[in-house]
Amino acid sequence: MPKAEKFAEAPVRLYRGLLRLFEKYYWVFFAAACLTLAFFCFRCLDVQYVDSWDEARHGVNAYEMIQNGDYIRHTYNYQTDDWNLKPSISYWGIILGFRLFGYSVLGLRFASALAYLLTGIACALFAKRYSREASILVLGFFCANERPLSAHLARAGDADALYMLFFTLAVLAVLRVRENHKRLYLCGLLFSLAFLTKSWHAGMIAAVCGLYLLGTGELFRLKAKEWGLFLLSVFAPLLLWFGWRYTKDGFSFLRQMVEVDLLARTGSSNFEGHEFPFSFYYDTVFGAEGFIYRWLLLICIAGLAAGAFWFWRKRGWKDAWENGSLKDAFGYLFWFLIPFLGFSLIGTKLIWYCYPCTIPLAMGAAVLLGKALRAPLAAGGQSRERGSKTAAGKAAAGLGVWILAAACLVMTGYYMWNCYLHVIREAHGDPFQLFIQESADRDSDYAGEKAYVFVPGEDPADIGQWDQNMLFLAEISGDFHCEDGGVEAFLNEKEPAVLYIDAAHYEEYEQELAGASLLYENGSYLLLEN
Repeated sequence: MPKAEKFAEAPVRLYRGLLRLFEKYYWVFFAAACLTLAFFCFRCLDVQYVDSWDEARHGVNAYEMIQNGDYIRHTYNYQTDDWNLKPSISYWGIILGFRLFGYSVLGLRFASALAYLLTGIACALFAKRYSREASILVLGFFCANERPLSAHLARAGDADALYMLFFTLAVLAVLRVRENHKRLYLCGLLFSLAFLTKSWHAGMIAAVCGLYLLGTGELFRLKAKEWGLFLLSVFAPLLLWFGWRYTKDGFSFLRQMVEVDLLARTGSSNFEGHEFPFSFYYDTVFGAEGFIYRWLLLICIAGLAAGAFWFWRKRGWKDAWENGSLKDAFGYLFWFLIPFLGFSLIGTKLIWYCYPCTIPLAMGAAVLLGKALRAPLAAGGQSRERGSKTAAGKAAAGLGVWILAAACLVMTGYYMWNCYLHVIREAHGDPFQLFIQESADRDSDYAGEKAYVFVPGEDPADIGQWDQNMLFLAEISGDFHCEDGGVEAFLNEKEPAVLYIDAAHYEEYEQELAGASLLYENGSYLLLEN
């Protein structure tokens, strides 16, 4: 080999050696990547203040399920809750967290963090089918997935992380139905579990999987017995839950699930004030600056365009269809587009509705980049006498793979660092929420009493009423039974009761509260007992 060509090929040989080293110690890298994702899921999980909407509401529902000994009907402040019209699985996840870690914010969020971690691991193991590089890249993209990590999913005590786990596993199962039709039964069961977690949102799973099976022709290869077992896997868990729920309040809850959670929230653009344009999800997530998604989207679009051009030039459509690679491409495309377009079309739009779309985007980009990164390894087995590659061409190829590898590391590392800064380093609590947790425990002499509050909340005009996050923390900290009415109601209360009040308002009502006993104070807030 001429010296020029040998010198030009040196970077490629070095790169191949590094790839082989990575292949040899893949499971070490995989374990390290999983631990990194676990760090993003669980680090400072109990620090961030409790959100006053779905998170606090789910926490109250789960806590009161335990107190009521009723694990199918959920209540809020011990009244039947007809606002949170979701079935029971997400509450059971929170209950599991409470059993493991006590009544705490960590217990509230544990199931969601674990579900996100399991989703990432499942996707990484699935991506290993394409390449080990893709597998590690998937975990990196999950760590850089700032939106779901920062709001209403991975580190929040609500239903979305469990729903996304079931959604993801269902689609991964259906992508391999052609290898074994029994995976369709798993898909049906996961759809059912997703419905029992997030209600009608599970319809997106049916749309994605149904169109994939129809488009690939697998739908017409199912036998009657397979159809029967599939339907059983879907409807058996649903009917068990419906029957159990019916014994509590008949068709009342089920009717409201249809009228409010399905028809009102999908048909009315301004239901609960969540009216946004069709482009809302693209503007706030996939096209927004500061997030990794637009780069993943660009990689996927470029990869699809390059693949289509290659198939057109080589006329390899039939082979790609038969070996399944083209079917997988359609599967990922359906997985992204159907929820993205579907949730963009409905009236009510909330940022976390589109989170399942981030999974196929990360998977698709990882698979495409993985194939490009390992191309020199595949080329290494080809004959060196293949033709007319000049030293300049080899040098350009060597430089190209090094640039691509460096770009992958820099891009993923940059967005992981940003995610770490914004999600973990900036996590902070709320002073009053911390005071509630410090001021009482379930062994206190005053635990279980009625509790009043006179601290400004989310709406200062509603002072004297319990915000949802305040009520959740009061219940898990002191097992309090929360009452509205503020200072006046506390003064008129005949039964043992406590009052949470801030220092400024205590000075205003100091004479009226002179007979109350001081239980706890920190300079900003006081806890009094009548």
